[in-house]
Amino acid sequence: MSRPSLSSLGALVAFTLYAAVASAEPQDGEASSLAKQAMDGDYLGTQFKEAEQKLQKALKLCGKSDCSAKVRAQVHLDLAIVYIAGLKKQDRGNQEMQAAVAADPSVQLSSDFSTPELEKAFATAGGVKEDAPAESGKSADEDEDEPKAAPAPADDEKPAASGGAPLNWLSVSFQLDMLSYKETTGVCSGAAQYQCFLQGRSYGGPIYTGSGNQLAGGIGFATKRVLVGYERLFGANVTAGLKLGFAFGGSPKATTGSGAAFLPIHAELRGSYWFGSAPFANAGFRPYAGLAAGLAEVDGHVSVEYYEDGAGYTSGAKGTLDAWRKTGNSFIGAHLGAAYAFSKEQQLFLELRLLQMLGATALGGAVQLGYAYGM
Repeated sequence: MSRPSLSSLGALVAFTLYAAVASAEPQDGEASSLAKQAMDGDYLGTQFKEAEQKLQKALKLCGKSDCSAKVRAQVHLDLAIVYIAGLKKQDRGNQEMQAAVAADPSVQLSSDFSTPELEKAFATAGGVKEDAPAESGKSADEDEDEPKAAPAPADDEKPAASGGAPLNWLSVSFQLDMLSYKETTGVCSGAAQYQCFLQGRSYGGPIYTGSGNQLAGGIGFATKRVLVGYERLFGANVTAGLKLGFAFGGSPKATTGSGAAFLPIHAELRGSYWFGSAPFANAGFRPYAGLAAGLAEVDGHVSVEYYEDGAGYTSGAKGTLDAWRKTGNSFIGAHLGAAYAFSKEQQLFLELRLLQMLGATALGGAVQLGYAYGM
């Protein structure tokens, strides 16, 4: 039998080396380098957002097929560590942990980063520690017969309310009230809901009935208020809660007679429906509508021209009174709003409100601008 020549052996070695190099995925090196920078630098330096960004970049480099399964699994695992132990985003971390085990079932959680919380998430995702001892006294057949815990459902399989959506929301907001006026005569001569003042004191002087002392219909700005709120998410689309606050810019207390002082307290119960599929599970635009009822007083101020008597009217001696319209101090209302969430946990919102004041009835409205934080 003839022996292979040296040239044949060289060709075989060259082919083997070429095959080994060709089998390496093109982005393994860069993705691994980014992951190392993220974990050994940013994560250990508590720069969790920077670590997240580097690992997300590594996953983008890997795509679907540009990294080996081992490297892709390690990047997913590192990202799970950042989410769970660093950013405290358990649901996102669980999802990345499942992706790591799915990419490479032999992936291992490093002891350098391991915590009980991470080990639990790793086991729940189906990960198996290499040094985990087998239970004594049980055969492989017995192990196969035992029921195994079902893996944790992926985020898109969970109920929408628990799919990473914050359930408890705290808010702070500023509200500008508006009040409607109908055409009224005798405004400062005993018209219902009106109190008139001159230089800060209740006016009780003479008013000429032939002209002036009247008001055209329209809408005007009224009181202002600062509110804090708490709302709870039920299911995927419904919130319910309350808002408490302090109102200012109401009518002064009458210096004569029995006019009631302005009530500055605001307290309301409210419920809202948020449109879309699981709107709180993601950042972005969140429109909503709802109903409310509670305790509040809306006061509006207008200026009313008057004459003291016929002689004053003839001579054009016109004066101006401050007329305050006082409403009842309870209300029912409807609202329509839109929030923009720049993260799942933080949003700015703008709300338009229609208010029916009760007691001393009046139709009012409001514009509310605020910030909410979800937990």
